[in-house]
Amino acid sequence: MSVTESIPTGAVAPSGEPSDIPPGWDFNPSAWRERGPLLLLAGLGLIISCALALYQFGVFPQPWDPVFGAASSARVLRSPISQMLPAPDASLGALAYAAEIVTGAIGGRARWRTLPGLVLLFGLIVLGLGVVSMLLLIFQGAVVHSWCALCLVSAAISIFLLSMVPGEVLAAAQRIRNPHEAATPR
Repeated sequence: MSVTESIPTGAVAPSGEPSDIPPGWDFNPSAWRERGPLLLLAGLGLIISCALALYQFGVFPQPWDPVFGAASSARVLRSPISQMLPAPDASLGALAYAAEIVTGAIGGRARWRTLPGLVLLFGLIVLGLGVVSMLLLIFQGAVVHSWCALCLVSAAISIFLLSMVPGEVLAAAQRIRNPHEAATPR
């Protein structure tokens, strides 16, 4: 535990700088122990999305799917829904995961205070990928009538990430709304 993590909430660090813990909070939502697991999961999502995109671009002859089989995954990955945009959906997912990693890694332990706009952008990217993943998950069963194991894992990662970012986003939003007042978790 670092010096700033043990400072009472809303206090000033020994250096005279504000604490990294938002006033009224009992933890730092921008601490690496909070963001590190997010970044690792986003990295796994990036790897999965890249593998799926390589199939969609024709680099791999068939998708790898130990659960539902290559034919089921191919139906999902070649469906009209996955091809609706100018680029295959898995490649856009890979770009979104990369953006999550970059925006999640920039800044130090006080980024909720020092880079609140970046934290909000990070939250928007996570929200967008999470919502799109939920929709694609629904479309797999309801429209395509096939399943893709790696797509499901990627969607689960996106939805889990969506559940993990609200603390930091809330602290940043409160900092923007009241730059001189205490940020209070709800």
